[in-house]
Amino acid sequence: MGSSNKARQRAAEARAAEESAQKRRQRIINFSIGGVLVLVVLAIVGGAFLTSQSNQQADKPNPDAAIPAGTIPTGQDYEYGVPKNEASGKPVLEIWEDFQCPACAQFEAIFGSTVSEIAEKDLARVIWRSTSFLDANFPGQNSQRAAAAWGCAVDAGKKTEYHDLVYANQPANEGDGWTQEQLIGFGDQAGIKGDDFTTFEQCVVDKTYMQWAANGTIAMAEAGVGGTPGLFLDGEELTDEQRSSPDALLQAVQEAGKSE
Repeated sequence: MGSSNKARQRAAEARAAEESAQKRRQRIINFSIGGVLVLVVLAIVGGAFLTSQSNQQADKPNPDAAIPAGTIPTGQDYEYGVPKNEASGKPVLEIWEDFQCPACAQFEAIFGSTVSEIAEKDLARVIWRSTSFLDANFPGQNSQRAAAAWGCAVDAGKKTEYHDLVYANQPANEGDGWTQEQLIGFGDQAGIKGDDFTTFEQCVVDKTYMQWAANGTIAMAEAGVGGTPGLFLDGEELTDEQRSSPDALLQAVQEAGKSE
């Protein structure tokens, strides 16, 4: 084989290897809404996701970390989770998420009203499992800071309002994150007022719940959750079909409730 042919072959092999690597660095999440397929591609650059998981596995949660009021403490089932409702004796729907995750924002936009319906009707106990694994890809600890600020809003009784505002204001460019002023401003928009707002603002400034947010990420690694949004019903990950549409999710929850 001539040298030019060998060079072309090496170039082709390099392109094939790069394409394969790109596929491994992508998580493709399909949501089918009313027959329209929405593709949400979450690129994991340079193996940072695997690095994040490995680093977190080397750590242990800090059981002495301050936790927001009403969240689940260390050592209990669903530790560090934020219950959206209680619904004792009903199935448990866990939603693992990262505030910087574009697919999570897409999930919130498409499935958010259905998740709220499930919680409001107590069809299941909905528990948000906040993580910040994407901080391994970008500077600024933006996911962790957002989760910590959310914890401050949980204290103020505005967990749902603040949660939804952060996703509604997710930066267009993944990794840009939010300024401290934005995170504080979301509290005002969420309806935190007066002395409660003063307390909330100081909580954000002091980064009171940064370790709690870190604990959630470690819990994700320990649970072996592969990415976000991660949907689990009574500890079992939902199938692609069960998460293919809001109606499919609702049906899965209702069927699980019949067997409780």
